[in-house]
Amino acid sequence: MEPHDPSTSANAATSDSDAEAVASRYMEEIAARLLPPTEPEPARTGAPAEAELDSTTAASLEKFMASLKEHLQLDPGMWENASASASASSAAASASSPLSLAPTSTPGPAPTPRERAHTLTEAEHRQRTADVVREHMRQEAHGTGNAAPVMTKIKCLHASVAQKSYGSEKRFLCPPPLVQVTGALRHAPHTPLLLMQVQGEDGDSFSGEQMAALDDAQQARFSELHVTGTGKAKCFRLQLHLLSPREGAEPTKRLRLGSSDSAAVRGASWASFDSAPIGIISKPSKRIAKARSVSAHITKDASVSLFNRINSQTYRTKYLCAQDGRLSAQSRSWTAFRLVLLSRRAANGPRDAVDESVLTYGSVVVLVDPVSGAATDPLVLCKVDRGRIYPPVDGPTVMDDEDLSAWGAITQMQKVALMRFVPSREGWSIDPHAPRTYLCAGPPPHDANALRVGESVEEAHVLPLTFSPARPAAWEPHQAPLDEAEDAFCWTLVSISHFEYAFIDVDMLDLQSPSASMGLALTPFPLVTTMPYYDAPTHKLAMTVQHFFYVRDSAALQTPREAQAAMRAPGTPLASLEVWLGPLGPLALASAPGPNPDEAEIAVQLPPLRAFLDARLDGDKTATQCTLPLLFVRGHDSTIYHSGRHILCQDLVAVVRAAGDPGAAQALQKLNVGLGEPAGAHELPPGSVWTLRVV
Repeated sequence: MEPHDPSTSANAATSDSDAEAVASRYMEEIAARLLPPTEPEPARTGAPAEAELDSTTAASLEKFMASLKEHLQLDPGMWENASASASASSAAASASSPLSLAPTSTPGPAPTPRERAHTLTEAEHRQRTADVVREHMRQEAHGTGNAAPVMTKIKCLHASVAQKSYGSEKRFLCPPPLVQVTGALRHAPHTPLLLMQVQGEDGDSFSGEQMAALDDAQQARFSELHVTGTGKAKCFRLQLHLLSPREGAEPTKRLRLGSSDSAAVRGASWASFDSAPIGIISKPSKRIAKARSVSAHITKDASVSLFNRINSQTYRTKYLCAQDGRLSAQSRSWTAFRLVLLSRRAANGPRDAVDESVLTYGSVVVLVDPVSGAATDPLVLCKVDRGRIYPPVDGPTVMDDEDLSAWGAITQMQKVALMRFVPSREGWSIDPHAPRTYLCAGPPPHDANALRVGESVEEAHVLPLTFSPARPAAWEPHQAPLDEAEDAFCWTLVSISHFEYAFIDVDMLDLQSPSASMGLALTPFPLVTTMPYYDAPTHKLAMTVQHFFYVRDSAALQTPREAQAAMRAPGTPLASLEVWLGPLGPLALASAPGPNPDEAEIAVQLPPLRAFLDARLDGDKTATQCTLPLLFVRGHDSTIYHSGRHILCQDLVAVVRAAGDPGAAQALQKLNVGLGEPAGAHELPPGSVWTLRVV
């Protein structure tokens, strides 16, 4: 809803009060429309008479008002004040005009137009871009030191699947999406605001949203998102928005970006980023036959998150976390661990997955934090079902019932127990008579002498990790041994995905406290959708790029939504992005429409090899290799987008000789392979064999 003009209403001090007044007036109109008049018709020209609601209507209105207050996030005191002022205005208006169920709103002022901070000539733009890229390459090679990174990187970690919420329940995304920002964002020193939405499969519907601010570690967590109202949809996306600061706005106040006619929305978002499709599951699959695809399984090379939940209560959820090189169970933070597979149970009939990439019960793994290097002891993945832990013991004691088998593939969101691996004489086999201890979130449930691998509790939301024995469960002599599955021993396992974008907001660099209206929309972000292919005979690079064209007009680059709408408008003149290799550019290119909407097939003429080597930071004329980033540049405001790809140029003879094989180096020289004259190899010293590839 657009804010009212302050000159037209004394009560409209802020956009929030406008929303409250309109909501209250809407309620008054509904009540008046539903109530029959208690006076004769002529009496309606005066003050409206009081009327009593029947119990059914009163209950419905009260329920509707409560839902409306919750939707608008209104405090009770604010609602009462707004209701009083709105009632008076509604009563005065009813004397002269009939009531209508449609809420009325006063057109608010248009948002302040965004504009570029700098206007550069073509030569200034090229020089500025080359200088900024060289600085970025220097920071990548030697570190940033005390300077701020030139390139901004936004990375979001999230679960690969999520459970759908039904009815009034809310199954929050576990673990909560975590956004990490490296580098500066616009509008410093204001606290950057981020908003994340759950976008439906159709791309237009939104089932949830949450706003958060970056903390001191440049991170933001979204713990209140859930998937609902998706019908038979099998996937959804997360959409992240970077918002301009709003005066007087609270970070916890929700802002609905789904409404395109809101002035707050039109001026708030200056960049939006989408995740890849995320699968929706109703509940974890227990049998391999019920797992619909390999994507429903945990793969052995995946990043995973583990969380523990006591009595199935959301507020008692603890995530396995690595912090300062120590492992613990925390409620406010989580870590994406890398799976290191030490041993995988071989496929054995229908119980085990034939695909070697799928993780199975009985596998021995180590969980490693890729940032700090903190790692767990070797752990055996054990099945948990019906309140029992099924240790993967070999031999004749293995159960025949598939549901009660200790083997099989591990699917997403299944509960597992992490048993400490004890080496035996038979390699990776588990001795059924050896003591068994399990990783426990917090103090041991019943054993005070358990081996402690964490430290004492520092805060209420941080628990140490311990290895504790479980109570043996009743089992028959011909069956495998069983243990009682207490909540502290059960961990839910889910694989982790991420999306990452890197850019340089050149137009906004070195600006001190720029206004919220300064700087054009950063997105749509160009994406390379196919692996770039290098054609050696022509020395060209071919690839498919999404969002390669844009409207070269500040009016069309106000928000990401308006930029996309302008691109799709018929007859709109479009400009193509520039392609750069490090500080070399813009490069000559040819383009054609791609196979899908918003895509383009492009072929880029690469510079000669000598230019590659001259672009090195050290200026070494005898260098034998060079790596340059593949970049897209929006010429209108010099915004630089990193494609995520690099071009590696190297001399194979020097590489083989450095590896200690001079014979192979001489053979390469005699074979006369490598790049030829189109790439400018003849301009380089003789005896070298040059190659170029995309990494």
